[in-house]
Amino acid sequence: MAIGKRLQERRNELAMTQDFVADQLGVSRQTVSNWENGRSYPDIERVLQLSELYHLSLDNLLKGDATMVHHLKTQTTINHFLKLFILLMALNISLMVVLLLLKTTTTLLYALIFALIGINTFSIFYLIIKKI
Repeated sequence: MAIGKRLQERRNELAMTQDFVADQLGVSRQTVSNWENGRSYPDIERVLQLSELYHLSLDNLLKGDATMVHHLKTQTTINHFLKLFILLMALNISLMVVLLLLKTTTTLLYALIFALIGINTFSIFYLIIKKI
């Protein structure tokens, strides 16, 4: 059974309205309707909240809906990629600021910072290419 149908059935069993569920999850009623009709899927945070609200285990909620499981895996991978990308960009910016703030230093230190920026930039490009 698709997760949308399971969500709708469980909501009806518990005599909850879409408006009530939407208020509990901090989304619009239309979003809940879209989930139930299979037009979109909830993100992982909302799946956890739905599991608690509907008193269903994640296994019962997700079992049998391979599309939803694939969607959650994809979202998790994207979130991991974005966090890593932001971390590497912040590191590069920090290294550049350090480079700009250094007044008197040796050529070796400048070369080391440039090398770190280069390696970090290569890592960022590798991540981007790997995602494409």
